[in-house]
Amino acid sequence: MSELHRQSERQESAPFEPGAISRLLAGEHRRLERLLELAAQGETEAYSEFRKLLLRHIGIEEKIVFVEAQRARSGAALPVAAQLRLEHGALAALVMLPPRSVTLRAIRAVLERHNPLEEGPGGVYAAAEEALGPRCPQVLEAIKAAPQVRVSPWAESPKIGAAARRTLARAGFSESLLDS
Repeated sequence: MSELHRQSERQESAPFEPGAISRLLAGEHRRLERLLELAAQGETEAYSEFRKLLLRHIGIEEKIVFVEAQRARSGAALPVAAQLRLEHGALAALVMLPPRSVTLRAIRAVLERHNPLEEGPGGVYAAAEEALGPRCPQVLEAIKAAPQVRVSPWAESPKIGAAARRTLARAGFSESLLDS
């Protein structure tokens, strides 16, 4: 039993505004979009911030939202969780590459397909909140408390480029997204 699950059993449900998890995570998507746009304008620091926020955001989804929702659904994964995990893998591989226009274009292409699967009334965030029910406040607090992640520097490496191409293909994208 996770610490989060033990906390939810010990605590009474705090007042919770429906959709709070969805709004918080969708808000992070908007921040990521702004940082990616700044990176496309050549702001290297924006790319560094983008990478940190994106990897933390992926960690929140993978380690908190998906896990807790699956637990609440008696072990059944959220409907699109498998596809989202593949796309998370592609994004994690892509941010290991330098902030070249081709890299940023590939990241944007993944996010353009990825974010709508998570947001809105039919998205995975809404499905997670529905499954979590009265445990939403505890999950929201866990999300807010999620630590920053350690991010390695990006690298110029044929191995990293090849890995990024493979993860794109596994997630259903064309490897040609990384062609100049």
